Amino acid sequence: MRSFQHRLAAGTVSAIEPRPRAAGLPESLLDREPRGAPTAGVDPATFTRTLSYFVTGLTIVTGVTRMGPVGMTCQAFCSVSLDPPLVLFCARNGSTTGQVVSELGAYSVNLLGKDQQWIAERMATIDANGDRFKGIDWRPSELTGCPVLAGAIAHIDCEVRDVHPAGDHSVYVGQVIGAGTSEADVQPLTYYRGTYG
Repeated sequence: MRSFQHRLAAGTVSAIEPRPRAAGLPESLLDREPRGAPTAGVDPATFTRTLSYFVTGLTIVTGVTRMGPVGMTCQAFCSVSLDPPLVLFCARNGSTTGQVVSELGAYSVNLLGKDQQWIAERMATIDANGDRFKGIDWRPSELTGCPVLAGAIAHIDCEVRDVHPAGDHSVYVGQVIGAGTSEADVQPLTYYRGTYG
């Protein structure tokens, strides 16, 4: 906790820069040309429509800067490993939240309840000048300082372990340093074929 808050107070989290490519991969592997003819791809509309048939939960990934909190709605979230405990989320390249998470080295994931659709919609808006947190009750995580939303059915605090470029998105792998669930009996908020459930 101290390292995140110290970096925040010291002003070293003010600049937003993408994290460097994951270390450890041979340069020859990163720069090699694909073997043979490229495989024909699927058109974006078909790809998007097909993936809409996969039911997902909805989360809010949060970070914090000296200017205040940042957050985004995220469907691309999953567990990766039990030992050590790892999770991942994906954010589009250029995402403010993704950039802040990279710089801060920490983030929190809030799993939304069924009555929090309006939060998912608010955090999904692309409005750099708007306050996505207006009207949303939250507290700073004791471990990361990142927002933990009131009413979330669970939250997970993470330290960034790796960031991997992946097409027009990046994959953020986090080591879980804390987690908690709500005691309320609330159903999760889901998303299927463009509809909340």
